[in-house]
Amino acid sequence: MTGIPAAFAACARPVSLDCLTALDVCPAEMIRAAARAGFGAVSLWVQAPILPGGKLVTRENAAKVRHALEETGVQVGNLEVFNLNTADPVAAFEPALALGAELGGGTATAIDYGPDRPDIAERFAQFHQLAARHGIDALIEPVWQARIRTMGEAVAMIEAAGVDAGVVLDCLHFVRAGANMAELAAHAHRIAHVQLCDGPATIAPERIGEEATVERLYPGEGAFPLADIVRHVPPTASIGVEVPGRSRSERGIGLDERFAELAEATATLLQMRSAPEENRAC
Repeated sequence: MTGIPAAFAACARPVSLDCLTALDVCPAEMIRAAARAGFGAVSLWVQAPILPGGKLVTRENAAKVRHALEETGVQVGNLEVFNLNTADPVAAFEPALALGAELGGGTATAIDYGPDRPDIAERFAQFHQLAARHGIDALIEPVWQARIRTMGEAVAMIEAAGVDAGVVLDCLHFVRAGANMAELAAHAHRIAHVQLCDGPATIAPERIGEEATVERLYPGEGAFPLADIVRHVPPTASIGVEVPGRSRSERGIGLDERFAELAEATATLLQMRSAPEENRAC
């Protein structure tokens, strides 16, 4: 393992390499590469379906994942991703939550991706209760292409569910949904996990899906208001980076180099922040 970037060492919680960054890499290999770059945590995909080519953590490969975690000291942070908008009962998520909890996962992300339906808040309340049985905090992530798109909509759903839950702030989805900074400030206390990435100021709507899943920019490479965003992240939230880079991989840039560059870019962003101490996430 390489040295931890100073900006990472100053964080109250380990900075996470989130799994979409290297979706096609087996989880154990991703964990080891994340450790070599200085990341102290990872998120894991434990619930199907995932994107084409993605590597799911299962009972069959869990021993290899556990060994990689023990070998490196990397922690499991967030568990991904639980779509509430399916025909399956919420109880169907229990095996994935149980496996994630065994590996040390502390939070689990739910989304609402599908047609409009009236029972999402009820299903989130059930998911929240199910996750709590395994010692996991349930989170909701606004996704630009989904039914719940904004911070305000996520908080409204949490309130309708009648639970105390947090929000995953994915910088890409936040920006592509309009980057409502006033709304972010109003609901900042709900942020439980932030996923850093960058991108151009504008992009054709039909390209956002591709951008989100396979081609994001490292922090500092684009025009997202990242410094303003991270100033609103509360100290209780965890910080992750979610930067899939298909073009970098196609150019032959290896996993270690990609992760090292991403760690450096993220550390630079964290070092440049000038937020008051009480508003800093690390």
